[in-house]
Formats: sequence, structure tokens, C-alpha cells
Amino acid sequence: MTGQATSAGKMQQISLEMSLDVEGKELRDMISHQVSLPPEQLKLICQGRVITNEGTLAAQGLKHGSQMMGLCLSVTQAEAAKQQEDVNRMMDTRKAAELLSDKAETDDYDIQIADQSGRPLNLPSAEKKALTLAMTLHEKGRAALKKKEHGRALLLLLEADKEFRKCRADILNAVDNYAVLCLDIVWCYLCLKNVEDLPDADSRLCASEECFQRTYGNNMERLMAVKGGSGTELALFMRLHLLQGIVAFHQHNTQQAGRLLRRAEEELQRLTVDGDKLAQVMQMGFKEREGRLALRVTNGDVEASVQYIMKKREEKKAIGEKVEEERRKKKIQKTLGSTAKGDKVNVDTYEMLLAMGFRNGASAEALRQSNNDLSLALEVLQNHPELLDLPDPSPSSVPITDDMLAQVVSMGFESDMARNALQKHHGNIERAIEDLIKSGGVIQSPISESSSSSSSSSASSEGMHR
Repeated sequence: MTGQATSAGKMQQISLEMSLDVEGKELRDMISHQVSLPPEQLKLICQGRVITNEGTLAAQGLKHGSQMMGLCLSVTQAEAAKQQEDVNRMMDTRKAAELLSDKAETDDYDIQIADQSGRPLNLPSAEKKALTLAMTLHEKGRAALKKKEHGRALLLLLEADKEFRKCRADILNAVDNYAVLCLDIVWCYLCLKNVEDLPDADSRLCASEECFQRTYGNNMERLMAVKGGSGTELALFMRLHLLQGIVAFHQHNTQQAGRLLRRAEEELQRLTVDGDKLAQVMQMGFKEREGRLALRVTNGDVEASVQYIMKKREEKKAIGEKVEEERRKKKIQKTLGSTAKGDKVNVDTYEMLLAMGFRNGASAEALRQSNNDLSLALEVLQNHPELLDLPDPSPSSVPITDDMLAQVVSMGFESDMARNALQKHHGNIERAIEDLIKSGGVIQSPISESSSSSSSSSASSEGMHR
């Protein structure tokens, strides 16, 4: 087993012999002893996966003759503390991402995952959670990349990779996020000068290429048919061919490296936009980003670029309206409850009854009793006129979570008052905070309000009887 460790900008190569039946902790301890660093200041990466303390080396995919990279902390106390802070930040980032992905499973937080066209995907809750976590970690990793924090970025990107692998292949084929993630991981390898992970880099680039060709076509013909252009996606192919060329060069395949690098250069030239033409498009009131993308798609034709931007804006508006309509119906759905069979009350049928002049409460109850059958619902309403006096459906009570409380308390309000405000506004954090500000931080419990209201009614009734 061969390893390459980096510490304070220096490279050190070591070889170890040990059984694959030992756990990751024993390997970490042995390497940390050889490089004279505490085990907690060492991160081991092999074939694109972080080696954990728990589990045998064999179970974590290591084989005899495996090569790995060790990200080591500096021997100075100040730099060691900074490196530990980076690890802690990565863990905090993951916890925050997990919190967001947990919310993706609930109806209270409408997190949309869309395909390349911007259309929302209907996913099972478990896979929606995994994809949300993966994409959040990926974005955090890319943010670290922009800051040139390559070690921290690699850890975040590998965490994202772990979550993406929990999703079915057909779901990953609907989005190109995983292919882009592979490009970012390979870029990290190259920035860290991690030659030992060239096999994993090569494998990830092949996976990216297969995904792009399957999604866009070998010559982006599918992309041209579906989206009418290839501006952004051409940049992905350019990155792919650039990285493939660099990997081929380090694998001593100079002929293939030259071919791939020339292809990347040609694609880069196609991505270059004429500054004067971009200025013309921007003078018409369009943003620089959409103008640049449009000029790339239309090969620099200003008039065609304007038409392209207008078309894309209309498509985006239509998709946005559809998403907003789905959110509106989902919000109504929460108030309607379930039918006798346990199905959710159909919002479209409910709104048809409203259009006929029936009240909200009567319409909802009729559909609950008739299991969403419109004809039966009309019979129920005719045979039971007492339903016409039912009150309108109201939002069901929302459980107040510790996270909701923490957000309101962080604004300087007392915990009890924060809970009262959240209960009053059915978990809506913004409205709860606004109400607390207006009331000077004092909100009576909705339960005590209803109790006192019922008590006063009872006392008033007793007084009348006397």
C-alpha cells in the first residue's frame, strides 16, 4: 500500500504493509506515527472516498497495492488549529445541509428539484432528501473552490458524491449535477497535485462524458433540438476535454493529450463573445449574463440573440407560473384533509364545486364523504343541506420545532413568547417575528386565549340565567 501525504505544501511518499482486515483507525494511527502528526490532523482519501475510522479497509474498497492521498495538518499550532477549524466547518456545513434536506421531505418547505429545462421532478421523499443534501454539499464545495481552499473543497465534494450514490441511476440521468461534480473533484485532484488519484480522475471523467453524451448527444444534437442552443453546456464539454487532456498527459499519452487540449482550445474560442455585440444586447435592457449566453447560442447574431432571450424569458415565466400554481394547490390541500378512503381531497374537484357556488366548508366535506366523486358530492350536498353551514377549512396546527424556536429566539425574544407567536401563526417564522415586534415581545398563548374566551362566555351565560 502506497500513500502520498501533503503537509504545509510539502510532499512525502510512504509505503505500508498491513492486513485489509484492520479498521481505518489503525491505518490512520500508523500513518500519523510515520509522518509525526496526531491522527485527528490526518484525512485519508483513496479512489475518491474518505477513509473513515470505522469499518475494515476491505469494506471501504481498499485492495493490496492501493494508493492513497493523505491531507495532513501543519505541524505548527496556529496552522493546525486553522486546519481543525476547516474540518469543523465542513462538519457544520454537512449538518446545515442535512437540516435543509430534512425539510425537503415535509410539505412545509417546498424545495423544488428540476431537470435541465427547469421543470420540477417528482421524486420519492428519500431520494429527494438525498439529492437535496448532495446538491447543497456540492454548492458549498464549489464555493470553497472559488476561494482556492482545495483541501476543504475536496472533502465537501466527496461528501456530496457519497449522497449522490444513494440515488437511482435513472434519477441521476435526469440531471447533470453528478457529471459536473465529477469535473469539480478531478479539478481538486489536479490543484492538490495528487497524481496518485489519476485512475479515479480518469474514471470520473469517463462517467461525466457518458452522462453529457447521453443527455446532450455526441455533438449536442439533442441539446439543440430541446433547448435550441448550447452555450452553457459547451463550457462543460470544454472543461471535460481540458481535464481529460491534462490526465492523459500525466498518463504519458501525449498524442491523446494533444488532441484533447486542441479540442478544448477550439471550444474555448467558440465560447468567446465579441464585446461590441454584447454591449449592443445590453443596451436593449438585457443583463450581461443572458446576453453572453444568447450570443454563444446564436454564434454572435445580435438579432437572433434578442429573440432567444425573449423566448427563454417566456419559457421561464411559464414554468414559474406552473410551479406557483402547484404550490398554491398544495397549500390549499393541507386545509382540506382526507377522504373516507384516506386519499387527499382533490383540489381541482374542490374548486369546481366552489365555481358552482357552494361554500368552502361544504365542498370540502362533500368530497371527503364521496371520495372525490363529483356526482356523489353533489348528491351529498343536496341530501344534507346542513353541510352548507359548515365553516371554511382552516390550516391544521403545525408542530413547533426546536429549529423554528431557535430562529425566533435568535432575534432577541423570550422562548415562551416565541413559542406563543409561532403557535398563533401556524409555524410561520416571519409572521411570528413581525407580530412580536409589533406587540413589544409579548404574545398571549393561543390556548389561554381560547380558554379565557370560553370562560368569559360561560360567565356571561351564567349572568344571563341569573
